[in-house]
Amino acid sequence: MNNSLIESKFLSHPEDLGIVAVGFSGGQGKAGVDTGPTELIESGLLTQVRDELGYNLHGHTTVDQYTDLVPADDPPHRGMKNPRAVSAVTRRIADQVYEQAREGRLVLTLGGDHSIAIGTLAGSARATRERLGREIAVIWVDAHADINTPETSDSGNVHGMPVAFATGLAKGDKEEFFGWLKDEHRVSVKKLVYIGLRDVDSGEKKILRENGIKAFSMFDIDKHGIGRVMEMALAHIGNDTPIHLSFDVDALDPMWAPSTGTPVRGGLTLREGDFICESVHATGSLVAVDLVEVNPRLAADVEGAARETIRAGCSLVRGSLVYEERRVIERVHKYHWPAVQLNLWMLIMMVASCLIIGVFAAFIDIQNTLELPIPWYFPYYITVSALTVSFILLLLWLIFRRRLLPSIVMIGGFILFVLWLVGLVVISIQLWGPSGSVSSNCNLWVFGADPAPTGQTLQTLAWLEQRGICQSWQAVFAFGLVGAIFLLWIMVMAYQVFADDA
Repeated sequence: MNNSLIESKFLSHPEDLGIVAVGFSGGQGKAGVDTGPTELIESGLLTQVRDELGYNLHGHTTVDQYTDLVPADDPPHRGMKNPRAVSAVTRRIADQVYEQAREGRLVLTLGGDHSIAIGTLAGSARATRERLGREIAVIWVDAHADINTPETSDSGNVHGMPVAFATGLAKGDKEEFFGWLKDEHRVSVKKLVYIGLRDVDSGEKKILRENGIKAFSMFDIDKHGIGRVMEMALAHIGNDTPIHLSFDVDALDPMWAPSTGTPVRGGLTLREGDFICESVHATGSLVAVDLVEVNPRLAADVEGAARETIRAGCSLVRGSLVYEERRVIERVHKYHWPAVQLNLWMLIMMVASCLIIGVFAAFIDIQNTLELPIPWYFPYYITVSALTVSFILLLLWLIFRRRLLPSIVMIGGFILFVLWLVGLVVISIQLWGPSGSVSSNCNLWVFGADPAPTGQTLQTLAWLEQRGICQSWQAVFAFGLVGAIFLLWIMVMAYQVFADDA
């Protein structure tokens, strides 16, 4: 029994792992990628999977080089290089993946260049339709979209076309040129999600846009974080769909995986790559995994480049196969709050609340000194302001914990708005009431005093004290009004955050 803590939804034998080791490099022009699976296996990957992760291994025990399928003469067709070889090899790969997948096993394919995904997706899609009556979803982790058709490709390398053939956007015109792909082998563009894109051809951008394909670039990952991107990607797929994960190591930044055919700077960290694999495994929907484009012969001028790329590949495979306790991460929805607006709101509300507390605390002290009764709204407004300060501190704690929910903000904001509105009405009555209002007395005895007293006399000190009290009343009203408006604002902000992330 494997050591994963996650119960599989679609595998009838989750303890079994079907291995397809593909030593093929014909989908591109750089030698060495056909040795990637051998290096991965010799590094101890399959031994770890069997002995440490607890899987029963089936399928390939050695790497298949498919030399019997590579013709001596393979001229370009529709601009594609090595078309007969790639078509024949991927057709056999489709059968090999199908043989493992139809038994209800998780299938791990080690490549090889990414053209082999034509076969892995075809075999996985066919087996899932027959066994479960369902379509598969595809999570394609790559720096490149690999969705060129033969007509849009500049290079003619088929490793840049597998998604187009797998989805039917590109079709073979003859049996030996991918004509063997039938409807049972296809995957839907509606269940296709890209993660990590950062080098997409103009023709591919047009294809993605016209077909409404979900794609998360490195910009999206930088903006939202890998956790939020995975939430959105998995939400797009849905909870009830088998997932085929196809991972090109060039999705990682070259500092983590330098030995690959088409490295592009500015990619995923290894931890982000591991998180993608772990998150997909954690759904319980994973039915197949590809790891491709490990080329130990490249980046030879970088010390330890091949070793680091192999280690990265092994880490990605482990992350997709087991959900270890040390990697358990709570899947909590994280909302994207406008930081500047939220910080400004908290600052203004904190200033308003503290000022009101200070003013009414001083008023209470004056009332006690004059041995006068304390109006109820003095302690009321102090209490409301103190509650507001506590609410702001709660928000800061939730932000620190990354648990700030719009519902909490909306409920708390509404309660405080009602309390502030009551206080504002009372202050307005005291300031501008029908008789004996604070404003009328201030206008009569303070602001209307002509001439205003000066000099070092008790009368001047008394006048200054009265003016300070009058100005404090005006400040309380002004900040009470600001507080009520800002509480309305935070409720609107919370609703917008909820609506944007829904």
